Amino acid sequence: METIPCNTCGQSTFRPLFTKNSPLGETFSIVSCSTCGLVQVNPQPSLVAVKKYYDDSYFTQRTERGYDNYYSSELRKEISRVFQMNLRDLDFFSWEVKRKKEALANGKTLSSLDIGCAAGYFVAYMKENGYDAKGIEIADGPVKFARESLGLSIFQDNFLTWDLEFQNQFDVITLWATIEHLHKPKETLEKIKKHLLPGGILILSTCRYGMLAKWNGLHWRYLNVPEHLYYYSFSGLKNLLLSLGYHSPKAFTYGSGLTNRKDATISFRLRKAFFDRFVKWFQMGDMMVFSVKK
Repeated sequence: METIPCNTCGQSTFRPLFTKNSPLGETFSIVSCSTCGLVQVNPQPSLVAVKKYYDDSYFTQRTERGYDNYYSSELRKEISRVFQMNLRDLDFFSWEVKRKKEALANGKTLSSLDIGCAAGYFVAYMKENGYDAKGIEIADGPVKFARESLGLSIFQDNFLTWDLEFQNQFDVITLWATIEHLHKPKETLEKIKKHLLPGGILILSTCRYGMLAKWNGLHWRYLNVPEHLYYYSFSGLKNLLLSLGYHSPKAFTYGSGLTNRKDATISFRLRKAFFDRFVKWFQMGDMMVFSVKK
């Protein structure tokens, strides 16, 4: 555990918010930067200390912080539905049509990299849509599944130490619900920019520290320590991206905090449908998705 400067602004003065125990009984402090407001786990555990929380049970046993069999076809369909919805809401497909025309005129194929790709479902989607698609992931189980079951090109590596010569360049780089897990998110965004081709696009989604998070306090559904190390506000993430030289941001929020349940009643489903639409219309959701260009 090490007390570190704020990853966004570099300052070292924090306001305590919560302390919370992990499933392994370790206690973590969640604080807010006194200068820029970034909510974070600080003091912060090392990468080695966090890695034990990502064993295979994280992907196969349903908990508040894991998945109900991440490798099932049902969950793959649901994950695919969500990221396609996100791409549509970002108007990604209009950008893609223009980019593909330019690539075709130059005899090239569009390329993509999904960072924190887990079992590679988005990599598979991009490959099926004609991209030279790759992913990068550190967890053993998902990498094995992506390579052996889906036949995908996956790097098993830490993105920050991977390809330091920037030989791999991409039209699209994605961070689906990944940035909140990273020890050095700002440095990751800086490195992504160097791997993007001119005019390339970065798409990222993450939990949003906004009204719903504050309302639910210690019981907010995404306050999972120590897997989630950083919790950005909508304006905080937008300002960070712009400060790093990205431009043309598009963004939206979604998620009312009501989680799907297999045994949900019709009343719950109707209530969830209403509140999910309500928070999306009024930009109040506790998930947010951004796209920015290089």
